[in-house]
Amino acid sequence: MSDQTLRRAVGVMGTLLVVILAFTVVLMLSRGGSGGTAVASVSPSPSGSRAAIESASASPSVVPSASLSASLAPSAAPIASPAPSRTPVGVPSAMVTVVGLQLDAAGDPAGEDRVITFTSDGAGTMSARLVSQTPKGTTHMCFRAGTKDLGCKDWASGTFSGKTTLAHTNWRITVRGKGIATPVVDVTVIFQAVAPKVKVANARFNGTAEPGQNGIQFRFVARTAGDARLVAEWGGHPFLYEIDTFDETTGTGGPSYPNQGPATNVDKAIPVTAGDTWRLVLQNIEAGFGTTDLTATLSWP
Repeated sequence: MSDQTLRRAVGVMGTLLVVILAFTVVLMLSRGGSGGTAVASVSPSPSGSRAAIESASASPSVVPSASLSASLAPSAAPIASPAPSRTPVGVPSAMVTVVGLQLDAAGDPAGEDRVITFTSDGAGTMSARLVSQTPKGTTHMCFRAGTKDLGCKDWASGTFSGKTTLAHTNWRITVRGKGIATPVVDVTVIFQAVAPKVKVANARFNGTAEPGQNGIQFRFVARTAGDARLVAEWGGHPFLYEIDTFDETTGTGGPSYPNQGPATNVDKAIPVTAGDTWRLVLQNIEAGFGTTDLTATLSWP
């Protein structure tokens, strides 16, 4: 065999060996990959910050699922989406007036805000209207929905309106005389509620010696026949008290409960007729002995 023929044979054998080795490597890689677990890779965000990526994956999104706003204040900022809840459909409006409420002056160091609270059901617009019974004196009035302050005004009369898209919203009104004024006011609230209820805190139960600050009066419209319920308490001293009701639509007296007590509280159900405007009065029938706090809650059909 010549040298040239030998070189050609060695070259062919070398080429064949390379092909065999390459085939073996491909076969081994194929068998190893078939039994593995697919893992998705995470590409960095355009910012290239690993901290930014981890923060974005860990924090839930915030969406404007509900809002609270007032005609005298800007809308609330978006809040985190709450758990789904059913908003009552076709919830009727309820109306109640706290009548003849004498206020403490802002300049009185022992004075307090009168606080009126209620809860609405369903989305809608709620309102709070102030009317002064006294010719002089300004009232400082504030309106809040949930934890959102919707505004404050110094006026003798006026109306706040607040809008909500929540299934249930807690509303809060505070009123107090400005400066040295102690005005007597009516506060009317209109709100949507399945079972309406309103609470007045820091009223007075001072007795017959101070008729302007003796008890509480409510005016309300009964949407259906049933029982209005008055729940009230006035501190640690027991007094004799009286509850009277009047049907202002017909001009007749309703159920009355004179000479009750002595007691420090009352829980009374009072029958009312549908569609009529009713006034309910709770008063201390003793002389009293000075400032006595009163908290009263009225619910009605």
